[in-house]
Amino acid sequence: MNPTAPERSSEFRAVEGGGERHNGTVLLVEAYSAIWLILFGIVALTFRKQRKLEARLELLETALRKAHKESP
Repeated sequence: MNPTAPERSSEFRAVEGGGERHNGTVLLVEAYSAIWLILFGIVALTFRKQRKLEARLELLETALRKAHKESP
């Protein structure tokens, strides 16, 4: 018996023999893992960039102090 379109849309029927390869739980864990890895990468890159900016700022402050001492 082949159900009509309205019958199919009003009830849930599991697909038999659909060849599902991944469990929903596995996909959820993979998605969260990917999000955490991306977030960790962003934080690590931001931290690295902040360190470079702090080093450059220190060099600029040193150069300003030196220039200020040498000016008449």
